Order: sequence, then structure tokens, then C-alpha cells
Amino acid sequence: MIKNSAFFEVGLRQGLSQLGLILDEAQILQTLNFTQEFLRWNQVHNLSAIESEELFLSTHLLDSFSVVRPLKDAMISGLLPKEPLIADLGAGGGFPSILLAIALPTVQFVLLESIRKKAAFLMQVTGRLNLSNVAVEVQRVEDYSAKKPHSVDATISRAFTELTKFVAYSGPLLRPNGLVFAMKSQKVIEELKSLSNGWEVIDNTELKIPDLEAYRCLLTIAAVR
Repeated sequence: MIKNSAFFEVGLRQGLSQLGLILDEAQILQTLNFTQEFLRWNQVHNLSAIESEELFLSTHLLDSFSVVRPLKDAMISGLLPKEPLIADLGAGGGFPSILLAIALPTVQFVLLESIRKKAAFLMQVTGRLNLSNVAVEVQRVEDYSAKKPHSVDATISRAFTELTKFVAYSGPLLRPNGLVFAMKSQKVIEELKSLSNGWEVIDNTELKIPDLEAYRCLLTIAAVR
């Protein structure tokens, strides 16, 4: 449970404003309900090591919401379809995909998670929040891509694996002209050195997360044509 829900909600609204995002009251309520559900599950199932509500807000919620605008820009520019299907690889506790699904209701998300306790949480919270634009698949990425190859417009991940492996897992899933969105930290420079020659970074957006000093960026990667 959120210990001081009024204080937490003020921090959430301020953080969203700093990110340049406007959520309606229903979306704010969905975010607060997600937080309540996550904290409740976390007490039993250890979904995250972060227990501080302030750190949860900045490190998980606002960090996830920070990629809303880059995704919108990709849809506006035509890099993504207007109503894309995006796969979150190793969706874990729902970061960033559940928050993105709240903020972007016209975007479809498929959440791939092989760890059953995490997948159970994702299914529970998706149902509670009535997120009709989210599907949860309890299986490994390579198994899903074997069954449904070239079925998504983009992949996204925050902490699934290092960049080279993430791109390799993404390839079989992507439709022609599909994109890989990789949320990265200060280690990104080293990871980029090992990126396959068959892929290119077409955008590198630095993400400014309210109340978070750590470096964050979003890489947009495409197959070399």
C-alpha cells in the first residue's frame, strides 16, 4: 500500500508535468492503482528491490513514462504505424510496458515474461486496470518468435539483457522496417561497441527523469537496409 497516497499523487503529477505529459484523471487513477497492486505483490513476491516510494516513483514510474514522447514522435514521423504493436521483452514488473499502455491506449502491447510469478502479476494488474491493449504471454522470447515470427512493429526493453542480445532476440519478431527501442544507462557507450553491423542506431534520445540523477537514454535501432 502507498503510505501517503496524497503526497505520492502530488509527486506523480509534478513528475508527469516535468516530462511534458498530460494524463487524464482515469489514467492517473490507473497509475495509482498499478502502484498499489505492485507494492502489495512486492511484499510477498519480491518483484523489485526498491522499497522506497520516492525511488519507486522516479526509478520505475517516471522512468517508464519518459519514453512516451519519443514513441509518440516515432508514430508522428511515420517510423512507427499510428497504432503499432509493441513487444516488451522480459516485461518483469511491467516497466515500461504497463505504464506505456496506460499513457498510450491506442498502442497494442504484448508482454513476454517467462517467470511465472512475474507473469501472474502482469495478468492480474492488466485485468484490474482493464487494459484492453495489453496481452501477456508466459513464455520465452525465442519460443514466442518461433510461433509468431515477424509479428510486431517494435520491441522495447528496460532491463532484459545487454544490447547485442536484445537486438538478436528482437530480429525474428520484427516486421519489415520494425524498430528496437532500448532503454539504457551510462553503460550504453560500451554496449554500442558490440552492436552487430546489420543494425544501426537511428536515434539516441537522452531521457531526463525527474528526481533521478542517473543517466538514461532511449536508443532507436533499425536493421540496415
